[in-house]
Amino acid sequence: MVISRHTTIKDVAKQAEVSIQTVSRVINNRPDVSPETRQRIQATIKELGYQPFTNARGLAAKRTYTLGLVTADFSDFWFSRVVIGAEKEAQEHGYCFMLGNSTCDPEDEPKYLRLLTERHVDGVLFIRAVCENESDHLLRLKKFGVPIVTTGHDLPDVGLAMFDVDNVSGGKKATEYLIGLGHTRIAMITGPSDWKSVIDRRLGYRQALEAVNIPLDPELILGDSWLHRSGYENTQLLLQRKCRFTAIFAHNDRIARGAIYALNEHGLKVPEDISVIGYDDIPEAEFSDPPLTTIRQPTSEIGQAATRFLIQMIDDATIAPKQVMFDTSLVIRSSCIPVPH
Repeated sequence: MVISRHTTIKDVAKQAEVSIQTVSRVINNRPDVSPETRQRIQATIKELGYQPFTNARGLAAKRTYTLGLVTADFSDFWFSRVVIGAEKEAQEHGYCFMLGNSTCDPEDEPKYLRLLTERHVDGVLFIRAVCENESDHLLRLKKFGVPIVTTGHDLPDVGLAMFDVDNVSGGKKATEYLIGLGHTRIAMITGPSDWKSVIDRRLGYRQALEAVNIPLDPELILGDSWLHRSGYENTQLLLQRKCRFTAIFAHNDRIARGAIYALNEHGLKVPEDISVIGYDDIPEAEFSDPPLTTIRQPTSEIGQAATRFLIQMIDDATIAPKQVMFDTSLVIRSSCIPVPH
């Protein structure tokens, strides 16, 4: 069938044998249409190739059905998975995202937010990782009535909605698992020191050690990058310093894989000689050698939940901002065993 580019809502209504108003209610995802009628109209829309005129729909509803999203690094696993979840949720509600990559530069954030608001986005999902407390540009948007949801970074006492992972619990969970296997000399290779997730994972590590009276050894804590090379080079440094350790808690799976490579170079086997636990559960973790024990974050779920709440705030300006923390889960594979004796 040849699809006409000029198919109208009137054509859909005529073929589906319903009113134009009923087609409009289906297009706008209104609940007051029977399932049978909704299915018939959706099938007709697909058959005719009808594309709703978004601008017209927006004028009627006094919105653009466009959301803004500003984040630091779309190539990063955590950020990309949050964005995937956010986009999926937005599409289900008839919205699309305009994206901005701030490259972890705080000076880029106000620029992107200004560009997004100039294009009259209905709301903004803001993903920040760095513990930098400048939030005036966000508060200005809130003052002007732009709904905002943040994730990846808590902005205390500013009254913004926030969805994030409980990384304190995640860091504690990873360390407790190693302690449960009998490890007391646990090295930790961290991500960048100014990221909130890193600060929280370090805190969880410290809390787990303190809970069982294991002294914190600063010599066993290194790192300031998310890259494989950080895991490799800092493990080399631990070995060169002749630090005594039986396990490594890596702040992400890439660091963990770099650490395993360095250990192998020194003739040390994982997990027979050194246990290694990662964080994130990237797809490669399951197929590492050995398969990597890690902490899984519900990244897509965070993006979906944050976007769902953002749309609720757009629909109802009286909804109060809320803070939601998602828990992590331990994924046990083959890279950790009880401490060798």
